[in-house]
Amino acid sequence: MQQRYVYPIDLTEMNKKLELICNKSGKSKAESIRDAINFYYNNLMGLKVIELRDIPKKQAEKEILNYLKKNEKAFTSEIADNLRIDVVLVNEILTELAEKGMIE
Repeated sequence: MQQRYVYPIDLTEMNKKLELICNKSGKSKAESIRDAINFYYNNLMGLKVIELRDIPKKQAEKEILNYLKKNEKAFTSEIADNLRIDVVLVNEILTELAEKGMIE
């Protein structure tokens, strides 16, 4: 026998939205809520959590230059994700390197 889970939740604030969803989809409230959970779950499955490293700016600059030697082209966000460095710091360093003519 499958275990059944019941969660008491207050949908007072969401009731109009839920009613609209049910009317447009032709589904019950329970089905609509299950669909919403599945939709949210599927979207989260594609995400990854990146724990940023707290490193000195000079070290970050060195790592970014090494990364760019190995990867001719890269988005700022890609560099930040792969090196686990804050994207704001990566952008700042890339701007400085471009101003110095070290990168394009």
